[in-house]
Amino acid sequence: MTDRVLSGCRIIIVEDDYYQAQDCKQMLQQAGAKVVAVTAIVPDLASLLAEGPIDAALIDINLGHSHTFDFARELQARAIPFAFLTGYDAGMLPDDLAASVCISKPADLHRVISVIAGLATRAG
Repeated sequence: MTDRVLSGCRIIIVEDDYYQAQDCKQMLQQAGAKVVAVTAIVPDLASLLAEGPIDAALIDINLGHSHTFDFARELQARAIPFAFLTGYDAGMLPDDLAASVCISKPADLHRVISVIAGLATRAG
């Protein structure tokens, strides 16, 4: 991919599947993004924001031992756009997150780029 649609964008990936996380990271970086965190646990958002603004996040719903709904709400409260990357049906989202963008696993990496680019553009 030579299109740098995410040039300068700072992105968080919260995903417990190592290979999925690395594939997304590589594709986002090829699109010009700076991936500021790739983690299998919910990160400390305040620490990440202390390093600079976050343009978008890609988050798995289920990290094996917990769901990421509270983290998604924290992102929402700070007006940071995000998309869920999940094997679950979007119908299992709580009412307050039901309008969230969901990308189904296994992820089509070009769709990931398209969705994140759209979110980051609306945020900026």
